[in-house]
Amino acid sequence: MLRLMNISSSTSITHWKDNLDPMTVNERPLSFFRPWQTTLLVVVLFCAALGIRLYDLTDLPNDFYMVRQYRGLLMARGMYYAGLEDVEDWQRQVAVSQWQSESLIEPPILEGLVALTYHVIGEHLWVGRIYSSLFWLAGGLALLLLAKDLAMRMGGIIGVAYYLILPFGVIASRTFMPDPLMVALMAWSVWALHRWEMRRTWKMVLLAGLLTGLAILVKSVIIFPLLGAAAGLILSRASFKKMLLNWQTWAVAGITALPTIAYYIYGLLIEGSLGGQFSLRFFPDLLTDPSFYARWLFLLAGFGGFMALFLSWTGILLFRTRASRFLVIGLWIGYIVYGLVFPYHFLTHDYYHLPFVPIIAIGLIPVAEAFFEQIGRVWAINGQGRSDRFGRAVLVALLLFAVAMKMWEARNTMARDSYRHEIVYWQELGQVIGQDKSIIQLSGDYGCRLAYFGWVSGAQWLTIADLNLRSLAGQEQPDFAEMFAEQIEGMDLFVVTSLPELENQPELGQYLAAHYPLIAEGDGYLIYDLRP
Repeated sequence: MLRLMNISSSTSITHWKDNLDPMTVNERPLSFFRPWQTTLLVVVLFCAALGIRLYDLTDLPNDFYMVRQYRGLLMARGMYYAGLEDVEDWQRQVAVSQWQSESLIEPPILEGLVALTYHVIGEHLWVGRIYSSLFWLAGGLALLLLAKDLAMRMGGIIGVAYYLILPFGVIASRTFMPDPLMVALMAWSVWALHRWEMRRTWKMVLLAGLLTGLAILVKSVIIFPLLGAAAGLILSRASFKKMLLNWQTWAVAGITALPTIAYYIYGLLIEGSLGGQFSLRFFPDLLTDPSFYARWLFLLAGFGGFMALFLSWTGILLFRTRASRFLVIGLWIGYIVYGLVFPYHFLTHDYYHLPFVPIIAIGLIPVAEAFFEQIGRVWAINGQGRSDRFGRAVLVALLLFAVAMKMWEARNTMARDSYRHEIVYWQELGQVIGQDKSIIQLSGDYGCRLAYFGWVSGAQWLTIADLNLRSLAGQEQPDFAEMFAEQIEGMDLFVVTSLPELENQPELGQYLAAHYPLIAEGDGYLIYDLRP
């Protein structure tokens, strides 16, 4: 009995210290592993995470939103060819033209980095995939540091394992898109904001502002969860009035906003094309549809796992400090606002949900920590403590088995299809069309593969999905004859590379067949001559 009372008292004192300030208990002894064992487990997790992302490395990026990925590839190739002298002039001109024809969305950070790498090792499709994977893994380090600051290192291992091995995250984090870098910087920003709140030094003001500003600069939509996190941390300490009078708060806000403001001034007032990114984005009518929220919830649970989602929400109650609880609540509120601002894209673009991966991972940290603490108490009561090597081995084996299962699930997704054979198809189609033709095309990929492998770009005829999107936005359907005459003006050829899409627009198919000769037909494509 006396022994139980001593254990209970020791545990209460530890929790009392944690509630005061987790920064003062960073060196609290681990319940299960020695430092070298913990380090080894973390290294194994990161090596496994990198290994699964390098699987099927050289396949084409057709498995996850290829239009977005080929956009990055075209931009990187254009930047690369602009500085080459040992290529044919027509190739350089086409590559640079394709790069410059892409509208401005986010700063081309990844594209520029890949183009620089091309100059060292040559042009390879998988370069961007490696960079994105490394960025995502770097975000896992930020989560480990956050768990250390929370004095929840064992829980941090579970949270990081979820972040690194979740199949949805594995597939999405190896794409040639800005989102993996955005999510990684989001994780680092959350860590820096939390540490600033704990220490309130000007050094942390600068670090928190820079990391948050960089995350928003990479892709501005991340402002919603990060703004929620910052607001939660600030409100956990003081009232709204005191917040407004705090110079450090304003300094963090100013440093955060400066890079994005400068970029938007350039994109809107100087370069001029950034304004087009705000069109067809907002669909308030969806917010009154109850099915929208049900679909959103099931998408979220499907990507992240029902159990992980609900455990993460439970974890909010288990954080030891008010600041950490408000931090995670702010992240979730920001994510919800994000979805309410972009409801259509939340239902149709899976990668819009990527920020929830680190949010769920953070929520899992206190749940896992409580689990390990409870086992530690049981072992201590039974007089086992650290000597129970078999118990620790079983826990590690279960963790690694769960990781292996998720890795196998991700591997099966990547191995399901191979797209390498498409390269020859699009190269031959490019030769049939010719690089000297002005074309308009109806395709399922907005012509991205024909542009990249066939070196042929052209205007795009609206797909049925594009037309439906405009109807959803309240735009009237254009008159077919007027739209057709306007779109084909100055064009030589009408190229159809998606026969199912042509079937969805019978009026277009009938009009082409009745008025223009079919000059080429092959496996999956039709070419009509628009010239007089």
